[in-house]
Amino acid sequence: MREFRPPCVSLDLEVGRDDRIHAIGAIRADTGRSLTHSGGGPAALLSRLDDFAEGASFLLGHNLIAFDLPHLRAAKPALRLLRLPVVDTLRLSPLAFPRNPYHSLVKHYQDGGLKRGRVNDPELDARIALNVYGDECEALPRAAPDLLAAWHWLCAPEPRGVDRALDALFSRLRQAERPSRMEVAAAIGRRLERDACATWAREVVRDVERPGWPLAYALAWLSVAGGNSVMPPWVVHQFPEAGRLVRRLRDTPCSDRSCGWCRERHDAGRELKRWFGYDSFRSRPEAADGGSMQQAIVETAMAGKHALGILPTGTGKSLCYQIPALSRYDKT
Repeated sequence: MREFRPPCVSLDLEVGRDDRIHAIGAIRADTGRSLTHSGGGPAALLSRLDDFAEGASFLLGHNLIAFDLPHLRAAKPALRLLRLPVVDTLRLSPLAFPRNPYHSLVKHYQDGGLKRGRVNDPELDARIALNVYGDECEALPRAAPDLLAAWHWLCAPEPRGVDRALDALFSRLRQAERPSRMEVAAAIGRRLERDACATWAREVVRDVERPGWPLAYALAWLSVAGGNSVMPPWVVHQFPEAGRLVRRLRDTPCSDRSCGWCRERHDAGRELKRWFGYDSFRSRPEAADGGSMQQAIVETAMAGKHALGILPTGTGKSLCYQIPALSRYDKT
């Protein structure tokens, strides 16, 4: 295998409770050089980092966008390296590893931070981030071509600006230039046609926006839906629209009778058959309209409404909460 040497600076900062940068670790992946600096004045520390990054094509880091870059801008806005494109391995992880979005090198019990070998070792963390990026570059090409095309357009909205490193990455992985909006709309439509409500899918495609990280994460999760994967908590926190998109696409029934998804997955009788194998609900006790009380309760709960069901022993109360819970779990 060819040695992985992207033309980047992999960077990690140690920031104290005083919000000041106390240590820096950086790796030049293209040359193998490293920089570790702690103590001394911030001006000298940042000047060394700026010189170290000279000639690099992009900055790399884990949680680089939300953590490291804001601290660098606050400390010295005139840094030349702040004009470089960026690749954040934390943001790529849920796309590359949708079944295990935290990756083996990442804590799965916190907010997506790197699993650290030693505390307060920014150079080691910079190396780990570089390794994660290498794994991501190997994993991403395994995604479906329509997914890669959608991510290319959604995650690199300004291919000639700060996003040009991501644009270059996806262009290399796809062996194609950034797709047009029309091509992406068609790709997203194909991804959603069997896995979501057709009505909401058409609206999502029509209203697709840039930058589109929430939709990118929703599409990544939908590609493995039905397994034991979950959307990472940091995604839900930083991009709450991603979770809302999933609920809208799969857990919000439409009124279109031709929508196969909603007629199948939001039908109480079919969910009864799917999960428990029964052809129909119990006919007794009866609801006010003469139908099955059991079915009425399930339909109310599946619609997201509050319900209080009081039934005699042995009349199937357990199904009344199990079916809505299982159905929603499987959808979202």
